[in-house]
Amino acid sequence: MSIQILINNNPNPESNYITWTPIACRIVSDENVQKVIVLSNKHKDRGGQIVFSATQPANMADTLQLTIPPGGSANFFIAGKTEFINGNLVTYPSENDKDAIILITDAVNNTSLGEKPLMVRVRKNANQLTANERNRFLDAIVRLNQSGAYFEFQNMHLDDNTREIHFRSCFLPWHRAFLLDIERKLQATAPENRGVTVPYWKFDEPAPNVFIRAFMGVPLPGNGAVDFTNTNPLINWRVQIAGIGSNLRIRRSYHNNSSAANPANNRAIGVQNNERQTLNLGNIFAIFARQPVNQFDAGGIEGDPHGSAHGSFNGEISEIGKAPADPLFFLLHCNVDRLWAKWQYVNNLFRPNDTNAYPRQGNGNPASNRESGIGNFTNDTMWSWNRISRTQNPNRPVPGTEMPDSPLTNLPGRRPTVGSMIDYQGQFSLANNLHFAYDNVPFF
Repeated sequence: MSIQILINNNPNPESNYITWTPIACRIVSDENVQKVIVLSNKHKDRGGQIVFSATQPANMADTLQLTIPPGGSANFFIAGKTEFINGNLVTYPSENDKDAIILITDAVNNTSLGEKPLMVRVRKNANQLTANERNRFLDAIVRLNQSGAYFEFQNMHLDDNTREIHFRSCFLPWHRAFLLDIERKLQATAPENRGVTVPYWKFDEPAPNVFIRAFMGVPLPGNGAVDFTNTNPLINWRVQIAGIGSNLRIRRSYHNNSSAANPANNRAIGVQNNERQTLNLGNIFAIFARQPVNQFDAGGIEGDPHGSAHGSFNGEISEIGKAPADPLFFLLHCNVDRLWAKWQYVNNLFRPNDTNAYPRQGNGNPASNRESGIGNFTNDTMWSWNRISRTQNPNRPVPGTEMPDSPLTNLPGRRPTVGSMIDYQGQFSLANNLHFAYDNVPFF
């Protein structure tokens, strides 16, 4: 006799990764008698925690009783556990791959019928990562760089390309897709890295565990070259920038070389808006994400805190056309995306066709540029996943990349649209779920 749980109704073991979004599952029995079973968390004191429901997405609980007909199956839903205790959000993500274990128990005689290991895989505060989580991320990003695939991300963010991705409404959706692209490729670098996510640098707080030689590095006095421990895989990292070269150390000195600008001890020195103030920039997208004149304009999230966080350093991270050459770029942008995700949650703005959630509906005008141009409207595919070089700049390089699928979903497709980035957790429709989430942005 065997009982098998299929996550997302998929027998592929690579599908055994969940977030806070309820996922459709099925439990199958080959025994020719009816079975009454109970699903629960095997460990309640460690690892990721899971909640269950017979119907989605309501009434999620720590245990679930199901009846499986003879030689049949039963449907149910699972999600990573989140709860509010005394008004404070508490979440239970995994620290290690497959540390969230579903225990299947016979409800009649209380005997174990099997287990199903999963991972509650979400993006976390980089300052709170365990050493193992940190090292898995570093290993994955260095593997990606050594494969040559990381260079594509640098080519997508050059100065010549900025009209596609900055100072217009699609700034947030485009960078959300950019993060999703690299995260999926990091997870594909090795079987042991399937549990890797991009962590976020919460730049409105000190980050003493991020800006150390064992993680994002410490600038050397004088030239600002970033120094790492001998065991940090980034020690051999070399900057790759189209048209400049690939044998340079990362440069990242503190603004004005001031110790007060050290983000290990203080928040990013240029950032004015903390998290609360950022979430209060406006309750509709057109105000919250008001397009700045440049990256240091204080208007909207793109100006501050985003542009101000970049500008808190000297070096590649402070320059649009070079910033992804420094891996810190992705930690910074992961926090920008988290702030947008949290703003969406607070204001319940997940409907792709809601102008309050995203104002540019439909299709852009290919004869126009910036706000009225293509690549900025919900139905538009985004550069450079769409492999289109704009006529306004025919010499612009078009990297040979498309959005990778994941074992969990074929969304948002190889050529993602702006609108496909809005309902990232499947809040409006579970079918929209892109299978990433943040440790402090719940589903319910």
